[in-house]
Amino acid sequence: MKRAVWIGIIGLISLGVFAQTQVVNTQAAQVVMQVIKEVSTQGWGFITPDKAADFIDEVNPFILDVRTPKEWDETGVIPGAVTIPLTELDQHLSELPPLNKPILVYCKAGARGQYALTYLKVLGYKNVKNLKGGITAWINAGFEVAKK
Repeated sequence: MKRAVWIGIIGLISLGVFAQTQVVNTQAAQVVMQVIKEVSTQGWGFITPDKAADFIDEVNPFILDVRTPKEWDETGVIPGAVTIPLTELDQHLSELPPLNKPILVYCKAGARGQYALTYLKVLGYKNVKNLKGGITAWINAGFEVAKK
């Protein structure tokens, strides 16, 4: 009897462990995958510093710096940029522009900008560009920065 109970308990535990390892394609995951597929056909949303400068002059996008306050202080920001750390972006949705406003997002080198681009696309923004190489590439290309 004890042996049967232990086998039953082990069986239930095993089922629980296996049930937790099942991958479920949630609606949120589907939306993210749709965005990934979309940006993969558009050069991953990257824009070079030269083209970003043209984008700023021609389109007047919302410029979003997703670095940390320490980084803003160290290197400055692209003039006109709104500064919201990537990890706090979801807490500042009211500071973002309407969905039809183009956005230029950047970080230090491009990785966090790519996360922000994906998040913004999932929110419904259509025209989002990520500065390739981030503020580092912007500065190295000789473009102006402003102190925060």
